[in-house]
Amino acid sequence: MSWLSKIKNPFKKETAPAADAASMPAGMPPLPPEIANDPKMKGMMGTFFRKWKDPAFLKQLRTLAGHMQREGVDIKDRTAVQAWLEKNKERVEKGDFKEEAQKPGETFVKTGPDIGRNDPCHCGSGKKFKKCHGA
Repeated sequence: MSWLSKIKNPFKKETAPAADAASMPAGMPPLPPEIANDPKMKGMMGTFFRKWKDPAFLKQLRTLAGHMQREGVDIKDRTAVQAWLEKNKERVEKGDFKEEAQKPGETFVKTGPDIGRNDPCHCGSGKKFKKCHGA
């Protein structure tokens, strides 16, 4: 009967260790080994996940991303972002980056009369607008 114990049961659910499940939020992929083994990095990740839902934190991230893009930094390139952050470390810690005022939206002004669906088409085909250019 010893050979039966070596066969893997396809119906048995495998459970993850309790320590890993408690440290990561539900639905998140496992951490890379260089982060998983470093308690300081795990703490930073936990802080980031807690702050991620805060609207003020997201506003700060958008502001920094906007400044990076204006200076020509590709925000999808991790090394470029890290280099920019190292270069501007003092300004980031001071909170020197202010959100720029957004331009007010332009008002749309109609120049001509509205064309109804059942009005004759403006191209002169003799069809109703909905059958000609309204589709």
